[in-house]
Amino acid sequence: MELLTKRIHTSQRNCRSDIQLTLEDDINVPDSKPDIEHIIKVQGEIQIQEAVTETDRAIVRGQLVFSLLYLSDADFRQVHTMSGQIPFEESINMEGALPEKEMHCHYDLEDCQSSLINSRKISIRAILSLHCCQDTEESVSVGTGIVTDDAIEAEMGEMVAPDGVQQQFEPMSITTMVMQKKDIFRIKDETSLPKGKPNCESLLYYELSTQGLTTRMVEDGLRITGDLLVFVLYAPEDDDRNLEYFETELPFDGIVSCNGCSEDMIADVTITPGKKILEFRDDEDGEERILDVELSLHLDIKFYEEERFEYLKDAYSTACELQLIRDKSNAKRLLVKNQSSLRISDRIKIDADREGILQICNATGAIRIDDQKIVEDGIEIEGVVELDILYITEDDMRPLSVIKGSIPFHHTIEVRGISDSDDYELQTDINSINVIMLDREEIEAKLVLNLCVLVFAECCNDVITAIVEVPMDMARFQEMPGLVGYIVQDGDSLWNIAKTYHTTMDCIRSLNHMEQDTLKRGDKLLLLKQTEGVL
Repeated sequence: MELLTKRIHTSQRNCRSDIQLTLEDDINVPDSKPDIEHIIKVQGEIQIQEAVTETDRAIVRGQLVFSLLYLSDADFRQVHTMSGQIPFEESINMEGALPEKEMHCHYDLEDCQSSLINSRKISIRAILSLHCCQDTEESVSVGTGIVTDDAIEAEMGEMVAPDGVQQQFEPMSITTMVMQKKDIFRIKDETSLPKGKPNCESLLYYELSTQGLTTRMVEDGLRITGDLLVFVLYAPEDDDRNLEYFETELPFDGIVSCNGCSEDMIADVTITPGKKILEFRDDEDGEERILDVELSLHLDIKFYEEERFEYLKDAYSTACELQLIRDKSNAKRLLVKNQSSLRISDRIKIDADREGILQICNATGAIRIDDQKIVEDGIEIEGVVELDILYITEDDMRPLSVIKGSIPFHHTIEVRGISDSDDYELQTDINSINVIMLDREEIEAKLVLNLCVLVFAECCNDVITAIVEVPMDMARFQEMPGLVGYIVQDGDSLWNIAKTYHTTMDCIRSLNHMEQDTLKRGDKLLLLKQTEGVL
């Protein structure tokens, strides 16, 4: 006889490390830029250039790229911008890390601030959280049935079990990672200044971001849709006005090629903004009114597939002694993929000594998760959205300013059946921000947050990996009574009774005229020893 097997592959977490870094440096103002009188706003982005794995450690190299918007009193154009980089290299202790395995590194830029040292020097300080992990793939052969040697040799369509062999099956549901890839999705588009806006003389500052990002599996690809938010601050040709801004939304829809994937697969996609480019160019009349925009999104994609099959839980033979060799199958099962939206709002007080607001230009935000934990039937998260609201002031000497606000939130993501031992991945982003000025003292902010969580439950099964056929102990077999009267005890099952008394479930059902397999304490059964296949 032979054991049919199915090889299942699982991905196990080999090691993980979460650390927090402080990046800071003093940066000189380039000679081509005027002196800084007042800092309006700084935005920072992290670029991971390399993550190298060595024995028991990882080395992460990258840089903080910042852009500073500031005021100067050196010339007619008060608003200026400058940019720079702060490189970093961090060695992270990761016990068990293997050099031949890829290291996955994600990050959160917790904070980025700037301060003025003097008119020609600034200090940049940022807090960076790095999350590095390494997974290893494991595989195990799971028994799915016992068949005759002849059936294997003949490759019969219907595998026949040997005489006397009894088999017990149970369903198994696992989720396996079938593919993992990194890719770049580039958004390229163009737009033009509205007719009411003056021509551009020089670009001062811009921001490119996405909102409403959605991903969906298609045949041989991953479809990505959303809106590209464009905000531009520029100096117009019109001498009567020294500052102008423009914002718009550009929808995008594209497919990342993923050969071998299908619509039935489940994708876990981590999207990180990368290189941003915005440039003005001349239109047909030779006026700078066309904006070319490009945003690169770095994708880290894991493709999962659900498998359902029956595995061999137990077996015995009435014709011989059957030794079962067992092992543990530590697989994962996708418990749920939950995508939800959370609406939050709050009012932000305006300081009395702040420059008056003439017009709100732009609002950006960042989500900070302060605490997350598994609770009954869900994942509880607490955090805050930190807002930067850029506005045009009533003061011509300081035409731009920023109001900062924090909106706390508390939410429980529903995940029925989740337990403390389950593993989950949480992703958050801001879908939309809407700010309006209520009066000179308050601004109302309304936001929609996207929350996506994948929860994996540990699926640990005792599986049969091999069988050994041993001749029956005839002396012991002959000592067993041919007919036994048995009274059912707590915990008994039809299978266990049949296995213990060298009979079959079919024989017990037939002999006792049973219509179902349910047993209860005190039931009386007749058991007949089976001799099928015994020589």
